[in-house]
Amino acid sequence: MSSGSVGEAAARLLQQDCAEIQHALGDAANIHDGVHRARKAIRRLRAALALFETDDAPLDAVDHRLRRLARGLSTLRDAHVIVEVAEGLGAGRDGWSGGIVRLRQRRDDLLQRACTSDPGFGRRLLSVKRAADALRGHRWDALRKRGVRAAVARSRRRVDKARRRAQDSGDVERLHAWRRRARRLRMQLDTLESLGLSAGEEVTVRGKSARSLHRLTDALGRQQDLRMLRHCVRLMPGLAARSMLLQQIDLALDADSPQPASSVRRPRVRPHQSVGA
Repeated sequence: MSSGSVGEAAARLLQQDCAEIQHALGDAANIHDGVHRARKAIRRLRAALALFETDDAPLDAVDHRLRRLARGLSTLRDAHVIVEVAEGLGAGRDGWSGGIVRLRQRRDDLLQRACTSDPGFGRRLLSVKRAADALRGHRWDALRKRGVRAAVARSRRRVDKARRRAQDSGDVERLHAWRRRARRLRMQLDTLESLGLSAGEEVTVRGKSARSLHRLTDALGRQQDLRMLRHCVRLMPGLAARSMLLQQIDLALDADSPQPASSVRRPRVRPHQSVGA
């Protein structure tokens, strides 16, 4: 594939992601799932943008717009995922029903507030349209294969550095940073595959092939979701069987940890993660 055709293919791929975000946010019948899909598409789009930066027309403004959009959806996405994790963990177990009902109500209340402030997600959809328009005006003919491969190499080094920091410290925040880096690299490798390009060299993580990235990011993502659930359960007022539920969550955290659970410090409480009644 020539450099010119690589640029054209990259432009088409990014427009597809923009269309996916718009479709997901417009899915009023499945809005919780739509927000989740939109967040995934935004992450995929931003990961690709990091590969396609050129000197002629920086894409920082588009990335900044998408980052703000993702942050604005994160509370809704997290509230829905917490419900899904609670339903999965509590299936067939006593003590979970009351908490799950309240977590569902919390999720729905957050969505209602978001829809009241931005009916039909109109403001968010307009932001995606403006990002798509900006991407159409980018100089895609300036994109070069060597630049894309160099960006992948930088991502790989960042993953390795984040892994070392997380495993050396056992800190939850550093585990989360490792997950974000690994997830971005995984998406970038998927993008290269879609464009018919190789990474230029063998990409390894933790001494394994790049295919292990999917397992790694899934495991780290599961840890993050369980920690969010634990935080909600711990702060929920008047919750029956709280100690038993926290114990079950901790057992799940230990069982799914990508590194020895004894080395992982529990997260601190964050004010913006407060849980309502």
